Amino acid sequence: MPISNSASLFSLVKSLTKADKRNFKLYAKRIQSDDDMMFLKLFDVLDRMKEMDEDEIVTRLRLTDKGQLSNLKRHLYKQVLTSLRMISTSRIKSIEIREHIDYAHVLYAKGLYRQSLKILQRAKKLASKEELDLLQLEIIEFQKRIESRHITNTGPIKNEALTKEAEEVAKVVQQSVNMSNLSVLLHGFYIKNSHVKSEKEKLEFKTSFESRLSNVNLSNMGYGERIYFFQCRVWYHYVLLDFDACYEYALKWIGVFEDSPELKMLDTDLYMRGYHYLLTAAFNAQKRDLLVQHLNELQAFRKTNYAKFNETSKIFSFIYVHWARLNIHFLDGSYIEGVDIIPRTLRRIKRYKNRMATHRVMVFYYKIAWMHLGAGDPGKTVSYVSMIINDDKEDFREDIQSYSRLLYLMAHYDLDNLELLPYLVRMVDAFFKKIKTSNRLQERSIRFFKKVHTVPITERHEVIVEFAQDLKEIRKDPFEKRAYLYLDIYNWAQAKISKLSQLPGMISRDAVSHES
Repeated sequence: MPISNSASLFSLVKSLTKADKRNFKLYAKRIQSDDDMMFLKLFDVLDRMKEMDEDEIVTRLRLTDKGQLSNLKRHLYKQVLTSLRMISTSRIKSIEIREHIDYAHVLYAKGLYRQSLKILQRAKKLASKEELDLLQLEIIEFQKRIESRHITNTGPIKNEALTKEAEEVAKVVQQSVNMSNLSVLLHGFYIKNSHVKSEKEKLEFKTSFESRLSNVNLSNMGYGERIYFFQCRVWYHYVLLDFDACYEYALKWIGVFEDSPELKMLDTDLYMRGYHYLLTAAFNAQKRDLLVQHLNELQAFRKTNYAKFNETSKIFSFIYVHWARLNIHFLDGSYIEGVDIIPRTLRRIKRYKNRMATHRVMVFYYKIAWMHLGAGDPGKTVSYVSMIINDDKEDFREDIQSYSRLLYLMAHYDLDNLELLPYLVRMVDAFFKKIKTSNRLQERSIRFFKKVHTVPITERHEVIVEFAQDLKEIRKDPFEKRAYLYLDIYNWAQAKISKLSQLPGMISRDAVSHES
């Protein structure tokens, strides 16, 4: 779909590898004469630019007006995508299959019905092998259309077989759609509501989803539907804060790939995403040894197959591996060692930032901010939290924004910036009122910071002890557990009481998570 949006075109050009660029230029020179290569000149200009600048492009290409540039951008975008599609045919099976379908349409339009059927049969075998059910159904419907409109001498038996085949594939497709719908609904519930917050909400959630998950027959499912089912179960138990069950279903998710190893490269991202939830569940359930074991497994897969990864897979592998590495240090309390690995993470963030969702970047900043606070460097914490709370993107997750502001208060307290606390507390309090969502941990934390800067230094210890005791009581509420998945403020308070410069690890208490 050709477009003239400058940012989209610029990001597309910048995403190309050296091999992609080489193939594009070879392709471009084959389809255009030397006198009609303005779009290729535009490509070269964009490739050399560090930032998009339309005025500079107009000057370099000696264009008379920007209307010409819009047409060039639209044409270049289309040709780059066409080139990428051509070189992806051998790597992405769905593209190869669709190419066969396109050829069949061309042959059919030429009146070559038997040749069209022959190539459709080849495409159907590929689609069946890859379990691409929607494509398989599309192919069968095309075959039926040809058989019903023309005399192909294949006979009634062939037509009956096609009808039966269509019915069977349609059932599989419907089952897959049902599972994917449920997965999307569960994910949407979490994005909107996070974890369940009360017994009433827990009951309503279970009533809405349990029956739909229980009436499932795994025996007649392909690998795609089984993974969708296990994915649904992972999300279901994640919302319910049942991380042991979440771990077990994530393990089954991975098990589908282990049973059929060839699937790992057919859908690498889905395989690694299963590992992401396996690692997240192990972390939340404080299963440190399992977290380390599964991280090692994912890293081994990543190292062996990295050269075969596309750019999306490389980004996912970076996020999942680096989050897990940081999480191990949170569990152990090895914050100094955790700080040592941050520079490598930051280099990768810089490389991929323009292609990562905002909330993923901010989760990294949140973890990095917390790591520095745990290591006794609250100044660095303030720097990274500032990048979060100053971000003006409206789609940025409220949970990370909320707990970042409390982390901000904690860091300023550690810096002894007590004169700033009244202003900062008002700012944080106003934010919570604006979003109209809060929990007991947040409310009690705000009260603590409002009070602690007003009492004499000699009474401050008593205020912190009282705060820690309140936090301990709040933790007993299973529906407040979600708050401790984001902010380890209880251990922070304990460190203040014990006068520790570094925080203890989380392995002895409810674990912290920032994943979604």
